[in-house]
Formats: sequence, structure tokens, C-alpha cells
Amino acid sequence: MYKGSNRSALLSQQLISEAMLRLLEERSYQDISISDLCREAQVSRQTFYSLFGAKENVIMYELQHSCQYIPDGNDSEGRAGEFRRFCREYCRYIISKRHIIELLVKNDMMHCLYDVQYHTLMDCETFIGEVTGDYRVFLIDFIASGMNSIARNYIQTGASLNEDTLSCLMLNLFSGHHFMGK
Repeated sequence: MYKGSNRSALLSQQLISEAMLRLLEERSYQDISISDLCREAQVSRQTFYSLFGAKENVIMYELQHSCQYIPDGNDSEGRAGEFRRFCREYCRYIISKRHIIELLVKNDMMHCLYDVQYHTLMDCETFIGEVTGDYRVFLIDFIASGMNSIARNYIQTGASLNEDTLSCLMLNLFSGHHFMGK
């Protein structure tokens, strides 16, 4: 996938990404051909392949540029406060990005959101920065998987939970509250 700074290439990437979202409104990901995508974006197949290489990379581009959750690095509240804030912020994120998450769920592509979130959290030095090595890999995988499941289930259950309820649910799930007894 193209990661340079050429303005024309960046504009074409944006046009292709927007075209993908429009087409996903009308049909399934599997039913969208490269030709359909290029026609909708008004770019050549050569442009598409030089910028993205594969159709799934368009989804990854969109998620990386407009739909990744980046945690706030402020830890002034201590670890428990940071965790509560993380849950609250992620629930706001799910609600605000509901539309694209619905498209991912509908097209069985939540793995793309997982990949973006995993790498974003791994690269975020302020997010659980004191945890390193293999333990960090497992911890970030656990958190990204849980975030992904919560987002998917939020959509699959009708997206009816409000921010407070969803945040409380997320906090209880991640804290192991249901396994600790009453």
C-alpha cells in the first residue's frame, strides 16, 4: 500500500477509499470488483494496483486514516482512572464510528479493525507503556480482541446501548468482574 507523500497519489487513495464506502452501501464486499471500484473512483486499474495492491488494503487504509481508536496518554488519574477513561473513550468511539463498523460486521471484515487496533495500541508508547516484551504482545492482543468483540456485539445487538451502559459493560468485562463473584 502506498505510503508516500505525492499529492496526486494521496488524492487517488482518498477517492478509492470513498468509492469503496459508497459501494459497500449498495452491495457486499465480495460483490465489488476492482473494475467496479476503479470506475466508481474514476481511476485506472494501474493506479489502484500501484496504490493499494489488493482490495482489502482499501479497507485497511480507511480504518487507519479515519477509524482507528488512539487512546489518550494522560495517566494523571492513575491506572484505574486511566482504565475507566479508556473504556469510556472507546465506547464513544464505537458509537461515533457505528456506520463503518456496521459495514465491517455485515461483510465479515472485523479482522481488519482488529489488525488496525492491535498495531495502533502496540505503537502507542503511552498506552500501558510500562508493560514490555512478550507480556505486552499478549496483553495488547487480549485488549484489541476484546475491543473488537465489544464493537461487533454492539452492532449485532442493535446498537441500542447508550455510552454509559456500554462503558460500564466494557469495564466489567475487562476487569473480570463476572469471574470474581459478588
